[in-house]
Amino acid sequence: MALYQFDILDSTNEYMKEHREKFQDYDIVLAKNQTAGKGRRGNIWISTEGMALFTFLVKKHEGEEDIDYMKLPLLAGLAAIRAFQKIKKAEYQFKWTNDIYLQGKKLGGILVERRENNFLIGIGLNINNQIPLEIKNRAISLQELGKQEYSITEIVLEVVEQFKILWKEYTNGNWKESLTEINRINYLHGKRVALRAGNIFVEGIAQK
Repeated sequence: MALYQFDILDSTNEYMKEHREKFQDYDIVLAKNQTAGKGRRGNIWISTEGMALFTFLVKKHEGEEDIDYMKLPLLAGLAAIRAFQKIKKAEYQFKWTNDIYLQGKKLGGILVERRENNFLIGIGLNINNQIPLEIKNRAISLQELGKQEYSITEIVLEVVEQFKILWKEYTNGNWKESLTEINRINYLHGKRVALRAGNIFVEGIAQK
């Protein structure tokens, strides 16, 4: 696991995509700022200094099925929350499949992309950054909770370390334990949600 740090990139995901042949499993690209960060469904990810903006690589190995990698966003989210708990204890929650919440506000997001047999796990976490006034009711940073600055590098390395542990457990057949942990911190539990898959539309109260 190697860490590559940059002051500014257009997007850590894009950089790793373009240079993926030189990266190994769990290598990390970390940027202080992004000029063209991406969220899900092509949304723009607003980036400000003090955030943890990084992407790490997971390679598909021979004998593993594509469907196994559908769990990557869930395990990345759980890994981030485990890492946060080591840094600062709090009631973090996971809004499947891609968002981390604290006190009902968004603390971070995850974007998984694929190129050939390379899965790029992009994560943006609000750590030491000031949340703009216009989204203060929807977003939060870790420094607001702890009233201190945190080491972004330390948090990033811990997230990837926790992911490695979870991924090894998953590939050894221990998904059930991780799913139980995810359900305990399920932000959507008890909330009304709507899902659309093609022409199918489902609405109801989220449980597990």
